[in-house]
Amino acid sequence: MKWSFMFIGVILFSRIVIAQTNTYSSPEPVQSTVPSKMNHETPNPFKGFGSPRKNFRALNIDNYYSPKIQGVTEVGNVLLLRGVFANRRHMVRVTLPFVSVATPAGYKSGIGNFNIFDIIRLTNDSARVHFGIGPLLSIPSATSSILGVDQWQFGGSVLIAHVTPSGVIAGGLVTYRTSVFGNIAGQDNGGYLTFQPALLLSIGNGLYGRSMGATCIFDFNNKKTLIPLGVGIGQIFKAGNAIVNIFIEPAFSVYSEGKNLPAYQILIGMYFFLVKG
Repeated sequence: MKWSFMFIGVILFSRIVIAQTNTYSSPEPVQSTVPSKMNHETPNPFKGFGSPRKNFRALNIDNYYSPKIQGVTEVGNVLLLRGVFANRRHMVRVTLPFVSVATPAGYKSGIGNFNIFDIIRLTNDSARVHFGIGPLLSIPSATSSILGVDQWQFGGSVLIAHVTPSGVIAGGLVTYRTSVFGNIAGQDNGGYLTFQPALLLSIGNGLYGRSMGATCIFDFNNKKTLIPLGVGIGQIFKAGNAIVNIFIEPAFSVYSEGKNLPAYQILIGMYFFLVKG
């Protein structure tokens, strides 16, 4: 609960600053090819998701807290530290996870597997629906086999996004990876598929609704399936030369199969975007 009150306090503070300083005027001309309602009201960092016209760099912090895990009394937490580097055609994202899970001997915490993907946009700048595809690499950097697969894994990623004139951005990110060096001991041959839907709706003055953090997981190796549904809210504001995006998104499990899966999660995040002209 304390995280929720802290987040609400940050949003209220940012909205007071907005009202006093009027920092939500867009620092760039509105792009006529993407007449998004959000573009008129606030700098739009989601342009990097829906229409990556400019070069930008971003530092993303996502924290997934699981206060209830099915079948156990312990809690879990995953902190994802991400860097995003984009230009007109490429969007590279690197992720370093910090994981805390319960084991029979107590909690185990440490670094998970480092992964990187490069999505190459195949659509033109003027397209309303953008599509990209590219390779993915997962490096066995986990400090324990409990925190990550002890195998080099390769795969791919697919991104699709649709920007509507009313300010809605809808799309999704699909990733798949599997070991290329044979079966992992004690596991069946398979892979790891994720689907992260994205629905973003501008409310006004940088405030927006979102359903984006709940990631569907299909772990074929361990015969686990998780399909959550998340609904949250976020606030976008300027801080110096950066665009800041803070949000909170609770997610409940709609369907799950397997052990040690979260019944519900709370995602709290903060993104820092540095956009170049």
